[in-house]
Amino acid sequence: MENIFFTDKVQATKKIVKSFLQKELEPIKNEINQANKIPIALIKKMGKQGLYGPLIPQKYGGTGLGYIGHCMITEEISKINVAVSVSRTPCILMGYLLNKFSNELQKEKYLKQVASGDKICSICVTEELAGSNVADIKTTAKKNGNSYILNGSKRFITNAGLSDYYFIWAISDQNANPRGGLSVFLVEKDTPGLSIENPYNLMGINGIYNGNLELKNIEVPKENLIGVEGNGFNDLMEVFNIERFTLSSECNGLALTALEESKIYAKNRVQFNKPIASFQLIKLKIAEMATKLQAARLLTYSAAKLSEMGLNVTKEASMAKAYSSKTALKITSEAVQIHGGNGYTDNYPVERYMRDAKFFMIGGGTTEIQNLIIAREELKHSLKK
Repeated sequence: MENIFFTDKVQATKKIVKSFLQKELEPIKNEINQANKIPIALIKKMGKQGLYGPLIPQKYGGTGLGYIGHCMITEEISKINVAVSVSRTPCILMGYLLNKFSNELQKEKYLKQVASGDKICSICVTEELAGSNVADIKTTAKKNGNSYILNGSKRFITNAGLSDYYFIWAISDQNANPRGGLSVFLVEKDTPGLSIENPYNLMGINGIYNGNLELKNIEVPKENLIGVEGNGFNDLMEVFNIERFTLSSECNGLALTALEESKIYAKNRVQFNKPIASFQLIKLKIAEMATKLQAARLLTYSAAKLSEMGLNVTKEASMAKAYSSKTALKITSEAVQIHGGNGYTDNYPVERYMRDAKFFMIGGGTTEIQNLIIAREELKHSLKK
C-alpha cells in the first residue's frame, strides 16, 4: 500500500507517528477500554505531535500533510485503540470545515487551536427525527440583530461534554427548501442555554463521550456563523466525504490488528498436536480476511488520492465506507471464531474489536445509505451516456 500511495514525506511521518503512539498510546490502550475514558492529556499530546492537523495548512498550525497522510495516521491510531481515533475525527472534520469555509478572522481565532488539540470539537447534525435524512433537521437559528437565537436538540454527538467547540447545523431560513436553509454555527462550551447529557453507554468504542445536546434560546453572535448563511447543507456534504474515508481508515486499522492477532493466535494455538494455522479451514479464513482487507484499504486510499487531485469523491468515499465497515465486521467476527472459546472472553481483545466494528456500519452514515448514494451516482453516470 505504501509503495503505491505514500510519498517520502508520508513514509517518514509514519515512522514518527508509530514511535509516538507506541510510547504514548500502546501502554494505556487497555486502561482506556477498562476505564471507559480517554485521557485529556493524551489528546493534548497528540495535538502537539501534529496528529490533529494533517488537513490544516501550516500557516494555521497544521501540518498540511494531506488526505493520504491523514488516512495513514488514522489507521495507525486505530490499530492500537480505535476509540481514540473516533474521538479525534470530529476535530479533523471541523478543522476541514473551518479551513475550507470560514473567514480569515475565524481561522486565526479557532483553527490554530483545533490544529494543536487545544480545543476539542463536536459535529452536531443528528436529531431525534433527523438521522440519515439531514434535510429534516428541526433545530432553528433565528436572526436577532447582530446575533442568532438557536433552539432545538441534537443526539448521538461524539465528544458531547468533552468538546470546547460545538458546530451546530440549524435552519436559518424557515421559508427556504431545507437544503437551502441550513447554516452552521460555532457554539462554545458554557454558552448559556446549552445543556449536555450522556444518558447511555455504547456497545463498543469504550472511552468515547457520546450524548445529547439541548439548545434553549442560545444567543450566538453573527461572527460565529461559519461559511455563507444557507449553505450549510452543501458544506456538510463535502465534510461527509472526508468523514467517510476517515471512518474507512478506522475500520481498516481495526481490521489490521484483528487479522494480526488472528495470525499470532493461529500459530500458537495447538489442537490435535499441531498449530491450528496448519488447518486448511483456518488458512482459508486468513486468506479471505487478508484479501478483503487489501481491497478495503485500496478503496480508501484511492478515494483519498482522488480528493488530493481535487476530484469529486462522493461515490468513491461511500464505496470505501460501505465496504470497509462490512469488512471490519467480517474480519473481527472471524477473529473471534479463530480464537474459539477464548475469543468470546475478555481475556483476548478480539471480542472488543468485534463490538467496535459494528459502530462503523451505523455511525457516519449507515451502510444502507452509502449503498443508496453509490447507486444514485452510478445511475446518474449511466443517464449521461
